[in-house]
Amino acid sequence: MPEGILAGPAAAGQQGGNGIPAGFQRPQEVPFSKLGPGFIESWAPPPKQGGAFEGEHFEVTGQSGSGKSYTLAAILHMRALRRGTPTIYVCTKQDDPTVRRLVELGWPLATTWEEMRRHRQCIFWPQTKQMGEGKDKFFEERIYDLLTRLWVKESNTIVVFDEIGYVESLSRRIKKLIRQYWREARALGISVIASKQRPVGVTRDQHSESRWKIVFPPADAGDMQRFAELLGQPRDWGPVLDSLDQEQHQFVIRNSVTKDAYISWVDFALEDLRALEQRAKGTGEVLYGQQQEVS
Repeated sequence: MPEGILAGPAAAGQQGGNGIPAGFQRPQEVPFSKLGPGFIESWAPPPKQGGAFEGEHFEVTGQSGSGKSYTLAAILHMRALRRGTPTIYVCTKQDDPTVRRLVELGWPLATTWEEMRRHRQCIFWPQTKQMGEGKDKFFEERIYDLLTRLWVKESNTIVVFDEIGYVESLSRRIKKLIRQYWREARALGISVIASKQRPVGVTRDQHSESRWKIVFPPADAGDMQRFAELLGQPRDWGPVLDSLDQEQHQFVIRNSVTKDAYISWVDFALEDLRALEQRAKGTGEVLYGQQQEVS
């Protein structure tokens, strides 16, 4: 990550103490207003001229009410404002205050592929009054259709799942397709972001292929080991997670390859997406794998 903002996993951390094993460095605490710009550039550095864009996957894990959804929204919103990256937020909940907030800030709602293709960033939120198996079948068909349409050369898109466990449970074919996304989508420029309340019940490819991980404290001590395992050795990371300020909605963000790790929290209000500077119009932009005008 950029020097001066993030200087590595041992930067200014606490050595031992408060249950943290001796020799293990507690990550530095950095508010996301300072951490975010460096993270965005490290997560998705611009491709070299003529080079292919390769997205990086990451997962977000946290109990209900931890601040998980708002943190994810802040990251996506910051990325949109800084880079204008095509982003599809797949929402499957009946209602979601965080998603509604994104709509207020300029994120368009789309219920079909045709509607979605009109926007660089949007919330894909199919609506149905059906319940039970009827609702599941409705979402399965529409999400499967979306993912197969996106699977094209130079898709260059972030695909976000607000509750990956529910999506994977919809059918065998969609679980298989999501596994394919984790393993192969980077070659198409697709970044997968998966949000989940607990790190169980999903394909293991999510954990092995996601380079970035954001982890909030678990709801109870029984889940601590599994949450800590997402970051590394439970004996090291369990005490760190246990020490986080839940009222401040602190989380650990870690790169599993570089080992960079920080404690952070969202300390700012989201800007209106309509403040994003108008991009120069032209046919050179590639959006969802197709050349088209950018509005």
